[in-house]
Amino acid sequence: MFQFSEGKNFALGRFLLFQLSSLFLLTPLNSQNFSPKTIIANSEELILVTEIRSDKSRTEKVYGASEFLKKEYSPASTFKTYLVLSLIENHIVDPEEKIECADKHIPNSPRLLNLRDALFYSSNDYFEKVFPKLGKEKLDLTLRKIGYLENSKSNSKVEDWWIDLAGLKHGGKIKLTPKAVHSSWSKIFENGYGFSKGIMEEWENTLFWSECTDRSVRVYGKTGSWEGSFWFQGALVKSENDYIIYTILNRNKSGSRTGTINRFYELTGCKVPSLE
Repeated sequence: MFQFSEGKNFALGRFLLFQLSSLFLLTPLNSQNFSPKTIIANSEELILVTEIRSDKSRTEKVYGASEFLKKEYSPASTFKTYLVLSLIENHIVDPEEKIECADKHIPNSPRLLNLRDALFYSSNDYFEKVFPKLGKEKLDLTLRKIGYLENSKSNSKVEDWWIDLAGLKHGGKIKLTPKAVHSSWSKIFENGYGFSKGIMEEWENTLFWSECTDRSVRVYGKTGSWEGSFWFQGALVKSENDYIIYTILNRNKSGSRTGTINRFYELTGCKVPSLE
């Protein structure tokens, strides 16, 4: 505890105590543990962060290679996030039903995967097997409903994205700016799409990655790797109105899916879950 003598020292002491008390009032301890730390982006890396707080404040920040903001890239397997929404919306799959998949990039393949597993491991085999029950027409309706291609210069019509079944793994011809990719992801946790609570909860459950007990948050995510772009989209959710959204785009020649996952967890201070 500070001790001060009379006169000027006493006045100075009162001033310092006031400043210290004000600091603690303006910076609650729980927010210190939740807010993102200062980010220093690596070369050839773009990071977008949106923070929504319980007091309804909103902050948006961009770090790194700002020149990427002006270009459009394949969303890669982040596209599967919205394919899953269409599967759920149209009641095409039972999220808990397991399907045998044989993707070469998935550890211990062939293995049985449910819907959440298929997103976590970004299985191409799973979605190619279930897609015929959905079909392109229903998927197009979902994409149109959520405005997924609204800001795309490369796709003037929703219907123009299709290549073939194999193109599902990266969204076919779709090209989007990083801000458009980030905005689509952020809207999930803002409940900005207008779907029922049941659909949104089921959708978010498929996007779950891990518990971050050190920060008392749940982590959601989706990877994407295509045409030299390595994406990780993550969300730290403390409560319905208190969360942070991340989109990482790495276009370094030495980039990788695993490296981008690790980068997200490094930035957030959370433990990386088993990727096996």
